[in-house]
This record gives sequence, structure tokens and C-alpha cells, in this order.
Amino acid sequence: MELSRYWFATTFRRKWRGYLGTVVLLGIMGGLSLFALAGARRTQSAYPRYLRSVHASTMAVDTGQYDQSTLDVIAGFPEVQKSQTYVAPIVAHLSASGKPIFRENFEGLGSLDGRFFDQDRFTATDGRIPNPHKVDEIAVNAAAAKAYGYRVGQKILLGTFDPAAITPDAQSNPPAPVKTMRATIVGIGLFPNEVLQDDTDVSPLMLLTPAYTHEVLPYVQYEWQGLTLKRGDAGVASAKRRFVRLLHASDPTYPEFFRVTSITTYHVEQGMRPLSIALALFGAIAGLACIVLVGQALTRQLRGDRDDRRVLRAMGATPRGSTAAAAIGPSLTVLAGAVLAVVLAVAASPLMPLGKVSAVEVAPGFDVDGTVLGLGFLLLVVALTSIVWLSAWLTAPHRASDDARALRPSRVVSAAQSAGVSPAGVAGLRLALEPGHGRTAVPVRSVITGVTIAVLALVAAVTFGSCLTALVDTPRLYGWSWDATLLDGGGYGEGHIEIAQQVFGKDAKIDTYTGGYFGTDEVDGVNTPLLGVTPRASLHPPILDGRAVESKDETVLGSRTLAALHKSIGDSITLGTGTTARRLRVVGTATFPTIGIIHGQYTSLGVGAMVDTTLVPGYDVNLDVAGYVGPNVWFVKFRPGVDQSAAMQKLAHEMGPVGSGDGSLVLLRAQRPAEIVNATDIGSSPTVLAGTLAAAALASLGIALAASVRRRRIDLAMLKTLGFTRRQLGATVRWQAGSTVLIGLVVGVPLGVITGRLLWRVFAEQLDVVPQPSTPYTTIAAIAALTVIVALGAAAIPASVARRVRPASVLHTE
Repeated sequence: MELSRYWFATTFRRKWRGYLGTVVLLGIMGGLSLFALAGARRTQSAYPRYLRSVHASTMAVDTGQYDQSTLDVIAGFPEVQKSQTYVAPIVAHLSASGKPIFRENFEGLGSLDGRFFDQDRFTATDGRIPNPHKVDEIAVNAAAAKAYGYRVGQKILLGTFDPAAITPDAQSNPPAPVKTMRATIVGIGLFPNEVLQDDTDVSPLMLLTPAYTHEVLPYVQYEWQGLTLKRGDAGVASAKRRFVRLLHASDPTYPEFFRVTSITTYHVEQGMRPLSIALALFGAIAGLACIVLVGQALTRQLRGDRDDRRVLRAMGATPRGSTAAAAIGPSLTVLAGAVLAVVLAVAASPLMPLGKVSAVEVAPGFDVDGTVLGLGFLLLVVALTSIVWLSAWLTAPHRASDDARALRPSRVVSAAQSAGVSPAGVAGLRLALEPGHGRTAVPVRSVITGVTIAVLALVAAVTFGSCLTALVDTPRLYGWSWDATLLDGGGYGEGHIEIAQQVFGKDAKIDTYTGGYFGTDEVDGVNTPLLGVTPRASLHPPILDGRAVESKDETVLGSRTLAALHKSIGDSITLGTGTTARRLRVVGTATFPTIGIIHGQYTSLGVGAMVDTTLVPGYDVNLDVAGYVGPNVWFVKFRPGVDQSAAMQKLAHEMGPVGSGDGSLVLLRAQRPAEIVNATDIGSSPTVLAGTLAAAALASLGIALAASVRRRRIDLAMLKTLGFTRRQLGATVRWQAGSTVLIGLVVGVPLGVITGRLLWRVFAEQLDVVPQPSTPYTTIAAIAALTVIVALGAAAIPASVARRVRPASVLHTE
């Protein structure tokens, strides 16, 4: 051991630059890997941590018109631990003349007893939350600020109106407000369900304080009551049953509306999954590449010490002592580099989490993920130290017989000679494929492996990114297998079937149409959003497995709903409770569109049930009032080859009479679920991260080429002595670089495509979208060409050095 320490001390001065370079390489690449892996965990956990910090309700219920006695009864349910409510007065921004500014169509949320201030707390991303005791302080959500240009500190004149005074001609002849107030916008931010929203619920909102709400309480329209349950989600089913019994005690046909926070949480977490998966994937690949490339650098250092270790052996060092002498320096290098990797990962941690959840990160700034950093540090140290000691043992002087194996010619080189490849080409292939021996030894296999991993990572990333882009750009893949959607009254209105048949039937641009009905009910005791359709309907959500509903006794479920019920296709479920319960057979799974009643519970990716129209609770609630039953939404598909923009304009012009009221129908394009909304934020992140890794691998290739030229000066000098010109020596190095990269491309490209498509299929199945892969062949071809060009560029300096080799001085020195 003393000999090992002495040998390390005497050689450190000569080798410290190499040690330092390896420490920096390990620190940067290892730090990048740990940063990405820790960032993936932080990103995926951000929303649940945020919900805990804002005291999110377990569920919210809508009893219709505000009634304090009803709220008190619900708050007294045995399942309820805490209850807070918001009510909705009709509030408008007034002009200087006191008239409503109708283009600023926001919804006022009046906190009745602290909701959005304590429970489901509003998060101000700019400014602050209003003082609940002040009448004239308000906050707006980001959607309102973006739509209407609101800013913190702005003062606006607000008017509150009596719903009874609103007439059909209110826009041309608005009533006088019952209360006016000059309010100050003190904050812009997000409500808990807005952090990562689907398109269905994006709407401009204004938060009003409890002090203001109590002044306008006689004029509010409806309310939503947030309930924190004692047993969390386990109490949802029983609380919902009590809620339904309470509503139906006075009106058995009254539809019930409620929202379960865990459903929103699921979709937000699913929405964050693409970015988290991309980060974790990149971190894992970066870690593997780090081990390969750093291991390659350490192996080069050990091979360079081989002659010095022969001196140690001649001085009496044992094989174990010789191995320890060679390994002590690289082992300390690994330890220092791993520490630097952890430090850099922590230093970069304020950049996480990524995506929309970064706006509500509970603990922004530096983050030390002990699990990821600890295991990552341990893995780097163990893996690289093992490589060091194994390489030190394999290159020990007492294993001199290994040199004989290193002298075996490559079959590829022999084939190239037989095929008539130029001398420079043959020499370049030999440098690329034959490791050499002694002081000229170069770890060619690890260089090729590093390039292959980089190519694989980059191709897999662009393949995954292409699939993601295709998903975002193809609504059919996330549930919208039609071209236009007509939503009636925010999902609460009911359209006229007879008029629809006349209007849609006469439109030559329309191929087919179907009405849909929204509702919720218990499926085997689990509250589930429903989409009611006519059996054998011409339009329905895309079927993933099985078939669509063909009879009244059948249902199609979302994949997550099916899994939650522990059912399979062919099994039976119970829809509803008590006397209304009905047995249905599951005939398929579908990708459900994100659509339903505004602010309520609705179908989305993986969640929901498609049933016969008459099984949707409240589908006929309008029968006694208006004398007809109609759908809440219309799905329309245009004929093939039709100009869809023109068809949309024609439909928008003619659809008015189909709705339940004047202007009640809204023409929608595909409403993206939260998962797809967040996917658009990912953009080129996977490709950029993988490109960074590829750049590091190509830089390592350049370093390896330079080391190869330096170590194989004797070979180059001999070639020049045998008649190679300066141009041929440069061509030899370029052949070496080109053949190394070509092998990496031949192996890495197909493996990258396969990996990217497999990862996409697994991801798509988890996301409950149609798993249609997409391979960007043009981009991959461009990557291959660019990789070759960059590799040849990286060979420019080593080639220049090779051309300047002086045989006399090199051979004399050796």
C-alpha cells in the first residue's frame, strides 16, 4: 500500500490535468443525469404537494340556487369535516358612463365564508390575494388577465345586477346595477383547478371577497360548496348518496352536479407525465452515457500507465500492488467527480419543476432530493470504481498475454483490404476497430458504444417527440372523432331534435351528426361521469378495445374507470343505486373526449362511461318545463373533401334555432384535455436534452480521436515512412472518425426508432389515447447526415496533427 501511495504521489504532477478533466466530465454529465431524474420526481409531485398547501376540498357540490339552510344541512353530513362555499353574483365591468362592457365576459366568484381564501386557496402569481375583510379588493385569474388586459394595481368600476331584472334585450338595454364599486385588482393568479386545465374549463374569473359577497347576497344566482371529507375519497360515495337524496326530496327529476378533486388531480398528474417521463428517460440515458464515456476516459488513462507499471513490477511490486497503484488515482477521480455531480444537480435544482406547475411550486429554489442524489451518487461511484479496478487488473503487467489478443486483426479491416478500399481507408478502419496494444492501446469499443448510445438517445427522443406532436395535432387520437361540437348552455341546455334534423339534414356539407347527454351516476358504487348516446350511434368516441354500445344493456368505459372497478370487457357493472339500479355489460373501452358541464364533472381521457341516453340521470329534466327532451351537445362530422373552415362558418350561421335558447349554442373545436395542453408546453425539450447528450458524446469522440493520434504516433509515423502523404494521413483520421460514427448510426438508428416507438406505446396506453405511432424518417435522415458531418468536423484538428507527424523524431523518441 505504501508503494501505491508513493507511486500516485510521484505521478500526480504529470497526470493532474487528465484527472481534472475526468472530474469535470463526470461532474457535468453525472450532474445532468441527477438533475433530470430529481427534476422528474419534483415535477410529477408538484401538484399533489400544491393541493395539500392550499387545503383543497375533497369534492364540490352544486345545489342550484343559493339557499343557506341547504348548505347547512350538507355541511352537517357525517362524512364532512369542513365546508366552505362560493356564490355567483352577476358582476360586470362598467364603462365611465355606467354601462356594462359586454366584451369582458368574466364570471364573478363571491367567497361566502372563506372559500378560495382558506379552503381551495387562490394562488397569486402576481401581486397578492385580496384582504377578505375589504369590499373593494379583487383578484382575477390568468385567463381574465390575458383576455382583457387586466393588471395588478388597476382600478375598475364594478356593477352587480339583479338576475330578475335581466331581460332578453339586456345587451341593448341593460338594467341599472343594484350596487357599484370601484375595486382595485390586487392579484392575478390561479384557482386550484386551473394549474393545468383542459380547454373545457378555461374561462375568465374574478375573485370577490366575503365582505363584498355578503353585501350582494340577495342577488346571487347559484353556488358551489366545497367539502373536505373526513375519510377523503373513501367518503365520496356515501356523501354523494346523501346529497342526491337531499336534492330529490323536493324534486326527484332535479339533476345533481358535483366535482371530485381526485379526478382533477389524476388528469393533472397525467398531464405532467409526458414531461416527467421525458426528464426521467433523459436522466437515465445521460447516466448510462456518463458511465460509458467517463469509463472510457478512465480506461485510456490506465492503458497509458501500462509501461510505467512494468517498472513497478520490475521493482518487485506484486500484481495486487501494481493494480492498486494504478487504480488509486482514477478511484479518487471518480469520488471527486461524483461529489461535483451532486453539487451541480443541487445548484441547478431551482430550474425545476418544469411546465405549468412551476407557477405554484410550494418550495421554489434549491431542492435536495436525498433519494435520487444518494442512489445516483452511489451508482456512479460503484459503477465507475468497478470499471477502474477491473480495467487496472486487466491491464496489469502480469497479464501481458492479453496483448496477443489485441494484435488480432479485425475482420472488417480484412474485408476492406480484399474489397480494394484505399490504403488511407484501411488504415483508418484499423485505427477505429483495432484497440492496439501497449502504449498505443485505445479503447475503441467504448468509443463506439458511446456514439451508439448518443445516436440511440437522440433518435428515440425525436421519434417520441414526433409521436407527441402527432397526438397534439390529431384530435381523433384524444377522443374527438368528429369535426365540430355544438355545446348548449355550457352543457346544461337541451337542444331541439326536430329542428336539428331540419337544419343538419339540409346542410350538404354535413355527413352525419349525433346528440350527446351529460350526467353522472354511480358505477359499482364509484361516481362516474356519463356520456349518453343512442345505441348504434353514427358518431361516438374512438374505441380502443371491444366495440361501441349497441343496446340499452351495454356500456363502454374509460380505461382508468375499468381498472378502478377491477373489471374487464365482458363483465357486468351496476349503474345507479336503489330502485334505479341497472345491470350493464361492458363491451369495450374508449378514449373519451374532454367535454361536459362547465365547472362540473365530465368525461375525459380514461375516465367515464358511455351508456344509452335514457340511463343518464336528469336527461329528461326539461320535459315538464319545455315539453321536449333534447341533447346537451351535438357532434357533427363533415363530408370527406369538404372545406372545413367554410363548413364551420355555414354551421355557425345556421345553428341558432337548434339551441335551447337565443345564443345558447356555442360552436367548439376539439377541447384538449389537461394532458394534451401540457404536452404542447413540452415542445422540443426531449430533443434538446438528447441533443445535448449527443453533443457531449461527439465531443468525447473528438477527445478520443485526439488521444488516438497522440497514442498512435508510431503507427502514423510508420505510415508516413511507407509513403503516406500528408493528405493520406489526414484522410486516415477522417476514415477513423467516419467509420466509428457509421457503426454508431447503423446500430443506434434502428434501436432508437424501436425504443422511441415502444416508449410511446407504453406512454399512450397510460394516457388512454389512441396509440398511433409516428416515425420522422426525414428528421432521422437529417440527424444521420449531420452526425457524420459533425464527426468529420471533430476529426479536423486530430487530422491536422496527424499530417504534421515527423517520423524521424517520433521513431527516435520511441
